[in-house]
Amino acid sequence: MPIDTLGDEVQRVLRDARTFLSPRQPNSASKQPLLRDLAGVEGRLFREVDERSSTYLSRLDAEERREIDGQWARISNTPTFLQANQQKQTNLQLFESLRQINGGAYPRNISPVIYVTPLILVGIAEWYVNYATIAAIFIPVFAIAGTLLVAASFAWASHMHGSYVKQLGEILHPSMEYRNVLGRKIALVISTVLVIAAFATVVWLRYVVISDQLGINPNATPGTFGEASRSMVWSRLGPTIVLNILIWGLGTLYAWAASEKVPGVRESYRDLRRAEKKVERARKPFEAEERRIKATFRRKREQNQVAINEYNHALSEIQAVTDRIKQD
Repeated sequence: MPIDTLGDEVQRVLRDARTFLSPRQPNSASKQPLLRDLAGVEGRLFREVDERSSTYLSRLDAEERREIDGQWARISNTPTFLQANQQKQTNLQLFESLRQINGGAYPRNISPVIYVTPLILVGIAEWYVNYATIAAIFIPVFAIAGTLLVAASFAWASHMHGSYVKQLGEILHPSMEYRNVLGRKIALVISTVLVIAAFATVVWLRYVVISDQLGINPNATPGTFGEASRSMVWSRLGPTIVLNILIWGLGTLYAWAASEKVPGVRESYRDLRRAEKKVERARKPFEAEERRIKATFRRKREQNQVAINEYNHALSEIQAVTDRIKQD
């Protein structure tokens, strides 16, 4: 360990030397002891500068590494970090497996909010097409609830149909687990049944409303003009049916374009990112402590360099006064 009191001793010897070299008549008897003191201090300064320039720096490096390693040894035994890191490794293994199936490509990390927004627009379009029809038959509360259910059915069906068509090749691959295929088929069937039921209900209600508006009883038999009255109903009903189909088709096309070919690859990537963020949160206190340790030792090195500069300057002064005393 460098000698912290050496600077005081150096300054004391230099004061004695300056006193000796003052204009007053020097005492020749104190000259040799003073030269010995100067030589002794000079040798100690040389050794101190050498130690601070080599051994002491190596010791600081070793202490810094030891303290940092101790911090990371602590985090390695922290349950929160261990659990988060284990989850990260599990998610990483699953994602890498799916990524290889995806040809090594990373999925487009489309935010769920961004992905859902166009599907919500599908629901809003269905609202404008269907609300007036449902409100003409039911009270507003039931009309709003029914329209929302229809809109949700069309939006969900668009998502399921579009993504299923995009991933059909991978879903039908023999390596796919049966339970995953079965679950996907069940969800697809349910969404299909719901959208068909919603579509049929809307068409039926719209047929009734148009018939009432035209003064036609849909349960009556054809009159003098045969099927002309029903043809008129269908002429007004047909465009709205086409609108419903177009809305569902556009939603399905969007879901097809926005989905990945490999089922679950985007979801596994998001799970991996969430696990990585948990690991980062668990590491933050230890990283802050590591920064503190590094800052502490950086300051010690700066202080050490200041001391080296001071001692080198003191060496120059000692050599100068020694030469003057010897010449005196």
